[in-house]
Amino acid sequence: MAEQGEVQAGPRAVENGSFVLVDYVITARETGELVDTTIEEKAREKGISTTGALFEPRLAVIGKGMLLRALEEELVGMKEGDHKSVVIPPERAFGPRDPSKVKVIPIRRLKDVDQPITVGTRLVIDGKEGVVRSIESGRVLVDFNHHLAGKTLECEVWVRKVITDDSEKVLQLLHSHLPEANSSNTEVKVEGDVVTVKLPKEVFNVPGLQVVKRSLVREVADSIKGISKVVFVEEWSVQG
Repeated sequence: MAEQGEVQAGPRAVENGSFVLVDYVITARETGELVDTTIEEKAREKGISTTGALFEPRLAVIGKGMLLRALEEELVGMKEGDHKSVVIPPERAFGPRDPSKVKVIPIRRLKDVDQPITVGTRLVIDGKEGVVRSIESGRVLVDFNHHLAGKTLECEVWVRKVITDDSEKVLQLLHSHLPEANSSNTEVKVEGDVVTVKLPKEVFNVPGLQVVKRSLVREVADSIKGISKVVFVEEWSVQG
């Protein structure tokens, strides 16, 4: 029980720049398609294979676009433990369908495509990804709209934790790039303006590790005030 005059801190509220762990379920209203979820049970309910997938609360740094921006905006003001149902119209999601992005392409232009071309095939043409809608008389109708363009998204979101400790912020940023790195095998220390990350052996041979390190440095500098240096430590055993 709080003493008289003592102010009890309530659940932390989400603000712009907050580090937040969230669970969510996102579906397309028009089709019932499961767009994305962090919850394994929800994926199974939709008949989606969960083999090899990682289901856990996801990190969002509010304002950085780690989630759909419209969903990040809806998180502001929520508190730890809160749940919210959100409807996001196409204009705030992946935009309306644009008829001008549906192109008729002569099939002879696709002679170098190294896969069978059928309705539903995804192709990359001139750097743009599209899906084949129809094939007729030597012509292919390709839709370059995002597959969720024109869709209304129905979202359920739960705020699991608002992170305030800088060491945990760095660890969660690293984990978002390298799921193998977690609180049980990775050490992070923040001392003054220096962050030291002792990487676990589980990530030593991960392809693109140097790219991940550079990304982490940028994200730490951008998201955590007062940090001027990030030091990575790899400890190798000389035995065995």
